[in-house]
Formats: sequence, structure tokens, C-alpha cells
Amino acid sequence: MRKLKTVGIVLGIYAIALIMEVAMALNSPDYQGGMTIIVILGFLAFMAPKVGYRWFDCFLAAIPFYGLFFIFRIAYRTAFLPNRDWTERSPK
Repeated sequence: MRKLKTVGIVLGIYAIALIMEVAMALNSPDYQGGMTIIVILGFLAFMAPKVGYRWFDCFLAAIPFYGLFFIFRIAYRTAFLPNRDWTERSPK
């Protein structure tokens, strides 16, 4: 069940990012792209401290192959957030 939640979270992130991308492209004739990565990094920056990473670790998602692995790792921990076995990052 946890793996299904993980896949659902990742697909949800990408669906929201693509909807934002299409909305920006339809509303602006000069739009060059880039909203997708902003939405994904924003979500990861928000969730990273809750699952044991620093907020700026979200930029690891921009690395080509490791990024996909990192997105799934954050989503996997997010799916198991109520029963976590890691320490939450304290804001410093």
C-alpha cells in the first residue's frame, strides 16, 4: 500500500506541475517554460524538512538521473509520514 501511495504522490506532483505549465502557456504568449520545475522543487522544499532532509536538498531533484530517485525517496517517506522512524529536521 505504501508503494501505491508513493506512486500516487509522484503522479500527483507531476500532474499539478503539468497543469500549471499548460495554464501558463495558454495565458501568456511569451511564456518560455519552466513552471514545472518550480512546482516540483517547491513541493520538495516544503516536504523535505518533514521527512528528514534540509529544505535546500530539494535542488538534488534537478540532477538528471538522481533527481527521479530523490523525488521517489521523498514521496516514499511522505507516504509513511504518520508512522515515521526518522527524526524531523529542526529549523536552524
